[in-house]
Amino acid sequence: MMTDIFLYLLKSSLTMSLLYMVYWFFLKKETLFNTSRYYLLLSLVISVVLPFICIRYNVSSPERFAGRDMTGTLTNINNITLHQGARLPLLLRIAGIVYLLGTFLFLSRITIQFAILFGIIYKNGVKIINGTRIVYNTRYQMPFSFMNLVFINKNDTSHNNISDIIAHEKVHIRENHWFDLMVVEIISIFLWFNPFIWFFERSIKQNHEYLADEGVIAQGYNVGRYHSVLINQLMGMEVIGITNNLNYSLNAKRLKMMKKSKTPKLKALHMIWALPVIVFLLAAFAEPRYETVSDADQAAIAKTVKLTVAVMDNNGDPVPGANVIIKGTRKGTTTDKDGLFTLEVSESDVIVVSFKGFEDSPIYMEKLIEKNGKSDSYKMKLMLKPAGSDIYMVVNSPDEIKELENTLKTLELKQKELEEMKKKISQLEQEGNVNKEELEKKKATLKKEWTMVSEKRAAVEKKLQSIKKK
Repeated sequence: MMTDIFLYLLKSSLTMSLLYMVYWFFLKKETLFNTSRYYLLLSLVISVVLPFICIRYNVSSPERFAGRDMTGTLTNINNITLHQGARLPLLLRIAGIVYLLGTFLFLSRITIQFAILFGIIYKNGVKIINGTRIVYNTRYQMPFSFMNLVFINKNDTSHNNISDIIAHEKVHIRENHWFDLMVVEIISIFLWFNPFIWFFERSIKQNHEYLADEGVIAQGYNVGRYHSVLINQLMGMEVIGITNNLNYSLNAKRLKMMKKSKTPKLKALHMIWALPVIVFLLAAFAEPRYETVSDADQAAIAKTVKLTVAVMDNNGDPVPGANVIIKGTRKGTTTDKDGLFTLEVSESDVIVVSFKGFEDSPIYMEKLIEKNGKSDSYKMKLMLKPAGSDIYMVVNSPDEIKELENTLKTLELKQKELEEMKKKISQLEQEGNVNKEELEKKKATLKKEWTMVSEKRAAVEKKLQSIKKK
C-alpha cells in the first residue's frame, strides 16, 4: 500500500514538473493571462489524474515462468524487500512518517487560515457598499479578497486610493480567482515536498494580479495613478496564502506587464507542447500485462527444422570452409571438407553462405518450405556465384581487345594477391602457431582460388590472341 502511494506521488510530481516547464518556456513572458490561467489550472488537474491512467501492453511469457514475478518495474518496489531484508521497510516507514507529518502540518496550515478568515468575518461582520461585500478589520493592514469578500483595514477607509483598491479586488471576485487558489492549496497539502507545486502557486497568484491589473485599466483607471496605488502598498506583507493580495509579486516586471504590448492570440497554441509531454508520460507510466504461453504454443512459435546443404563452386566442386550464418544472429557454422553443413533453423530464417571470391548466397527458408512442403528436415545443393563474375565475360564490341586487356590485368593482380597469401601461409606453417587442420583448410582454399584464376587467365589470354590474329 505504502509503495503504491509513493509511486503515485512520484508520477504526479514528475507530471507536474514537466507541465510547468512548458509554461515556463512558452507562456510565462506573454500577456496571454487568461490562457496562462487555464493552462496552469488544467496542468494541476492533469498532474493529479494522469498517474491513475495506466496503459497496458501485452507481453507473452513461457508457461514454465507462470507464477513468478515478471514485471521488474517500479510498480513492484515491495518485492525488493525479499532481497534486501528489513532495510527497505525501515526506510519506507521513515519516509512515510516524514510525509504524513508534512501533510498534517500543511493541512493544519490551511485549516488555521480558514479559521482566521471566518473569525474576522464573525467578529466584524459583512457590509455591502455599492454592491461590494466588504469586511472591515484591524488585524491586517493590507487589503485582500477571498471568494466574494473584500477585506480592508478600517484605518484605510478614508484613503483617496480606496476606490482603486476595491476595483482591483472586484476583478478577483468577478473572475473567481479564489477557486484556483483553493485547488493549488489542496494539492499542496499532498505534494508539499515537490518544489514545483510552490512554483505553480507563485505563478497562479502572479497571473491573478496581472489579470486584475488588466481589468482595472480596462475600466478606464489612469495607469500612472494606479501605479502609485500599487507602490504605496509595496511595504505590505502577504496576508494569507488562500487569498489574493493587492501587493503580491509587486515588482518592476508587474508594472511593465501593464504597458507591454499584447501578445498575438496565435501564440496561445504554444500550449500544444504539453501534448507530447502527456504522451511521453503515458508511455513512461505504461505497464506490461504478462500472458502465459503454453509450452506447446511456445514450441510451435519457435519450431525449428534441420537444414543440410551441399555448397559447391561454379564448377560443381565442393567448397570447404565456407562461412554460414543465420541472418540477424550470431548463430552459424562452416562447411566441412566435403562442402556440407547442417543447421537447426526456424521456418522464417534467412541463412547466408559466404566464401572469399564468391558472392554471398542467401537461403530463404520460407521459400524452401513453400517449394518442398512442410517437413522436419531439408536437403539441398547450393552453387556459389563467383564474385565480380561479370568481369570475366567477354563482350562483343569495338573495344573488345581493351576490355580483355583490362580483365587480364585484374586477373594478374588477383594472382599476386594469392601469391602473397601463399607466402603468409608458408610463414605460419614454419612458425607452427596455427592448428594443422585449419592450416590445411587454408591451403585447400588457396589452391582452389589459384586454379580458378589461372584457368580464367588462360582463357582470356587465348581469346585475346585469337582476336589479335584476326
